[in-house]
Amino acid sequence: MAKDRAGLKRMVAMTGQYGVPVILVGERAMVGWNPKEFERLLHV
Repeated sequence: MAKDRAGLKRMVAMTGQYGVPVILVGERAMVGWNPKEFERLLHV
């Protein structure tokens, strides 16, 4: 159970998912870990 209910609601609204980790790069979010996707987000 999430301790920060407001944070959980924001995360689900942003990503449509409950997965972790959620990595934010600017306004973009990545759920889970994918090195290639992370590099893409950094360089867009």
